[in-house]
Amino acid sequence: MAMSELQALLDAAVDAIIVIDDRGAITTFNAAAERLFGYAAAEVLDKPVDLLMPEPYHSEHKGYIDRYLATGEPRIIGVGREVVGRRANGETFPIALSVGEAHTANGRRFVGIIRDLSAQRATELRARSIEGRLAHVGRFDLMGEMAAGIAHEINQPLSAIATYAQAARRILERDQPAMTTLIDVCRKIDEQALRAGRVIENLRKFIKKQDVRTESLDVNAVVKDIMNLVDADAHAEGIRVTTKYANDLAVVRGNEVQLQQVLLNLTRNAVDAMRGSLSKHLGILVETQKGPDGGVTITVADHGPGVSSHLGDAIFHPFVTTKRDGLGVGLAISRTIVQSCGGTLTYRDNPAGGAVFAVELPVAKDDYSEQEEAAAER
Repeated sequence: MAMSELQALLDAAVDAIIVIDDRGAITTFNAAAERLFGYAAAEVLDKPVDLLMPEPYHSEHKGYIDRYLATGEPRIIGVGREVVGRRANGETFPIALSVGEAHTANGRRFVGIIRDLSAQRATELRARSIEGRLAHVGRFDLMGEMAAGIAHEINQPLSAIATYAQAARRILERDQPAMTTLIDVCRKIDEQALRAGRVIENLRKFIKKQDVRTESLDVNAVVKDIMNLVDADAHAEGIRVTTKYANDLAVVRGNEVQLQQVLLNLTRNAVDAMRGSLSKHLGILVETQKGPDGGVTITVADHGPGVSSHLGDAIFHPFVTTKRDGLGVGLAISRTIVQSCGGTLTYRDNPAGGAVFAVELPVAKDDYSEQEEAAAER
């Protein structure tokens, strides 16, 4: 093939194609590469390819080539990966990079095929934003469903506070007030106020619009923090909630409020399923366990009628619901949240009758391990 034909073929390619020699110098820079990076080919030919890379890749690239030439061990050749490129104006952007090797009469050549991922990443960010807004709407809908139980849980300590306050007034009206009894009454008022305050604070934190940021989470602490809302919802229907917490669980990564939303969705479904059930006395079990591959599993088991066999996995699809007035988005939102953490949300029949929903979350990798792994792949 004539050089002019080869150049025409390279320039017809949609993806950027860059060829470098074993010194890391650019020998070929097609038209798509010019459009992508904002350089004319004449400006970059025979220049180091690290010109197209931001730090730390810019400073480390020559070391990558030298290591490969010395050891013959490929870290990126033959394996596509996502990296960051730098345009002529200094702007950085995400790219997909595939690298191949060729042996020529002039020595080794490395061929890089590059695709701009900017539009794809922007689409993913918009999708996550929409999912976040939908999840926030779902939290309001969920709180609407649980309103009766929450109101009951708050009214109980408020009624107790009123009763204790009346008792304290009567004690103070005596000629010789019983100070020991009065102190005990004041302590009980304090306890009941704190009880109501915890419900309100958890509700406020749960409803509040927050950025969807991930962090390292202690699953047991996340579950315990939301249990008073779960108890309030179930208690209003006369259903007991039992918890079991495994020890020495791994740390997982996710968003605390969103994970609590998943738990509340699952327990609310369990309460609805057991309303009017003859097995209501068996209650609901929320349990944390060590999961596969060192992760953590959270299960919510009820003793209701279970899920119809004809629905199967469709229960996780949007707008599929077994509730008469349900929207059918709770489980769909829950699965999306769990999957965004790298986990899974599944359903199985409860051998004792009812349903078991299981959230499986992978173990969190610390930042040092992630950086070390990324460096090893380069």
